[in-house]
Amino acid sequence: MKPHSFLYLTIASFALSGASFAERILIDFGLTTEETSSPDLRGDHWNNLSGSATQTLHPATTAAGNATGITLNLSDGFQAVSTNTLGGETVYTPSATGDFAYLGKTGNTTAVLEVEGLDAAKVYDFKFFVSTNRQAPQKFITDYQVAGTNTESTQLEAVGNSEGVASVAGIVPDESGQITLTISTAEESSDFGALGVLEIVGRAPTDPEAPDPQPLRWSLLGATPNPAATAGGTNPEGLTAYVWETADQFSAHYGAGESLRRAGFHVMPLPLDQPPFDFAADPETDVDLILFGSFLSEDPRYQEYMATYGDILDDYVDRAGYLVQLSQADQTESIPAFLPDTQNAARIDTDYPQAEILSPNHPIIQNFPTNEGGDVFYEQNHIPAHFDDVIWEAFASFAGFEVILSGDERARFPALMEGAYGQGQLLLAAMAPDKILSSANGTEQGDATYATLNTAFFTNLYGHTADVRDRTAPAVNITPQPGDSEIAEGAWTIAILPDTQIYSQNRPGVFSAQTTWLRDNADRYNIRTVLHLGDIVNVNSLPEWKAARESMAVLDDHIPYAFVPGNHDYGPSGNASTRETLMNDFFLFDDYSSRPNFGGAMVEGEMDNTYHFFEAGGYEWIVLCLEWGPRDATIQWANNIMNANPDKKAILVTHAYMNNNDLRYDISDEANNPQLYNPHKYSTPGGVNDGEELWQKLVRKHDFVLTLNGHVLGDGTGYRMDASDTGLNVHQMLVNYQFLAPFGGNGFLRLLTVNPDGTVEAKSYSPIYNEFRSEADQEFSFDFEWYAPEDVNENSIPDYFDSELDSDNDGIDNFTEFVQLRSNPFDTDSDGDGLSDAIEAQIGTSPSVRNDATAEAILGNAELFGLFSEAQILDANVGNLIMGKEGDAFKLELQLETTTDLENAPFEAQGDPVEWTLPVEGDQSFLRVRAQETTN
Repeated sequence: MKPHSFLYLTIASFALSGASFAERILIDFGLTTEETSSPDLRGDHWNNLSGSATQTLHPATTAAGNATGITLNLSDGFQAVSTNTLGGETVYTPSATGDFAYLGKTGNTTAVLEVEGLDAAKVYDFKFFVSTNRQAPQKFITDYQVAGTNTESTQLEAVGNSEGVASVAGIVPDESGQITLTISTAEESSDFGALGVLEIVGRAPTDPEAPDPQPLRWSLLGATPNPAATAGGTNPEGLTAYVWETADQFSAHYGAGESLRRAGFHVMPLPLDQPPFDFAADPETDVDLILFGSFLSEDPRYQEYMATYGDILDDYVDRAGYLVQLSQADQTESIPAFLPDTQNAARIDTDYPQAEILSPNHPIIQNFPTNEGGDVFYEQNHIPAHFDDVIWEAFASFAGFEVILSGDERARFPALMEGAYGQGQLLLAAMAPDKILSSANGTEQGDATYATLNTAFFTNLYGHTADVRDRTAPAVNITPQPGDSEIAEGAWTIAILPDTQIYSQNRPGVFSAQTTWLRDNADRYNIRTVLHLGDIVNVNSLPEWKAARESMAVLDDHIPYAFVPGNHDYGPSGNASTRETLMNDFFLFDDYSSRPNFGGAMVEGEMDNTYHFFEAGGYEWIVLCLEWGPRDATIQWANNIMNANPDKKAILVTHAYMNNNDLRYDISDEANNPQLYNPHKYSTPGGVNDGEELWQKLVRKHDFVLTLNGHVLGDGTGYRMDASDTGLNVHQMLVNYQFLAPFGGNGFLRLLTVNPDGTVEAKSYSPIYNEFRSEADQEFSFDFEWYAPEDVNENSIPDYFDSELDSDNDGIDNFTEFVQLRSNPFDTDSDGDGLSDAIEAQIGTSPSVRNDATAEAILGNAELFGLFSEAQILDANVGNLIMGKEGDAFKLELQLETTTDLENAPFEAQGDPVEWTLPVEGDQSFLRVRAQETTN
């Protein structure tokens, strides 16, 4: 590797030296709970003016720890104090920059600090710092006036400020040795002004102005000397590393740079103003490792860096680099910005007290501390709020990685995983093994198991980085996604599309990606029906409906589907102030009513309220699809439909039913539970019914086993189970993914897979990200306790997929029909296209997919194929027959023959031949023979 060098600074080197700056005074303003202890990690001593009230501190202490004759008198206090959660403020120690005292634009708008006991022979420089996590266009500007015998003023904007200070230099004390500071909210500020840190430096008038404090690079701090960049000594492999870390608000610790130096790496801070490598240079000149410390995403500069350089970090990996990112906060970075197209990963706010080992031989985890059960286990008592978080901000989804550690044995919550890209590799962690040093004073944490983890991880990282550099690292064994497994034999799936409104309006490609994936994976998941939960479009406009119809048309003639209108599908701009919709102009009644699964509609010509049938798992099902906020007349119609179909298991689909608090919408319970977006909150005409009203008036009275709705925001999930009056448990489910940025749902859809034992598995999948979500409310299971498909031959295999049975006597066994062909083993023409399942299996078309064009071509030219439909056999034109005339009659002999296989089995005679003597007049006659249907 190319030799690198970087100035290594010890803690002591941050302190200003020389007699000229002997009176450097540091003052921390803010909360009493966030006072700065002395000495801090730079060796500086602090004065704390905590709280907002007037107060006096005497004597003030210099940064070197010496008492002075100076008095700090806050004669006019602040309005209040607050915590700043911006993070990444590194010009002073974090406990000082992390809070402030503030003023308003009304009421208490000014604070006054009198600095007394100053040396009249000196001049004084003042430096002001404050930061806030407020965001533009808000303005948080403070005016600072400093007055002695001369007066100077300055100003500072706190929004997004992590490094800037406002300075005033050369102030001469008045004749009493006092300088007065006035802090006030600037006129142009939106609401507030504040002060977090004040630095005062006394110097001789001829000395240069005191320099502004420089940002701290945490990776340079620590007691271990930096190994040379060339091979030898403590760095036998000559490994170099770029490191960026921070002392975050969660842990108040750091230590990645120090840990890497201990392991043998030559450590350099990652340059933030240039790419981490030279595209034109030999990859051998690149650093061997780039490491992002845990919770670095809290530093506001991180987002800017990733926006600038994130896209080229995979190029660094491709050049045989090793990229490591430790745990980050999902609130600031859910999906790492640097991932190549071949990988995907997303974090969630889920933690685990231990990690299960899924790749025990991986070199990175050797000698990790474990508990008696063999799981990785340690405590981080130096981080009290997270002392037992071995897995901290777990991953909820992934693709293209080998999962090394996980929160569970199925790899649903990865904690440590590695991927390969080009010639290099990348390691993602939901762990923080680098937090060994206190950001307050640099002391080392004392937990033995955490120390074992820290040493093992960075020691292993040294050896593994060398292997990656030398292209000798073990191959990455990709872990299958936990939800991406084949369903059990005999299982079948209901697919659910909720709230596609943003796709129809802005991202029609996402909508089409969903339906295309469903079509292409219908056999793999044995998808028997697709149900859309409403809000098909967003503003009820022509372009949206056109896009939505085109997306749903992908399913036409492939998978039966049904849909309901949501509130955004009604009224001007989708405001549901009327029940007018363009849906019926694009989703045509005449089209859907001709499909074999269509049962009927409340109003002919309209698809607002419909019902549909399908067969799966040995049961007949009815899907009842009701409008947004069903009216009483709609519920009466629905009850009539259900009363007419008592033998079917029922599913209710309507847009608003369950809320996101696992309760049904219930406007009468508004005093106790929020009813945001309840249908009663809208001006939809004709009256509405919410979830509880639907339960009481409709659902509980019939054999409903499942209700599905979308509509509700928040986390878009809700689930409950209640017993109906019929004794069946009704599973009620809210599904909505609109909360997922940036695509208004990210293409996620819900899969409900019903297993032969009645267990129903719910999973959430996105075809555009090719990933499953793993949160508890996105992947779960429940039971259809009544589910017991018939088993007539008592072989413990339900009839509907029993290979020993052919229930519809079409020559195809039930297993082949249900599992392999996705057809109905109890119906000779599953898709209702006029071609029997047996014929379609023979000619190579799918019996579960309508093949109308093919059917018309075959039935129109049946003689070419030797095939006849039932109607044609009853009135078959067998062509011209020439028969010999015997006297005044013709003689005709007919023999019925059958075969079980048109291709491989010969026709065999059935029954005795029939001989007819037919009278004829003249030399010729035209005769017709017809087969008549019988009733026996």
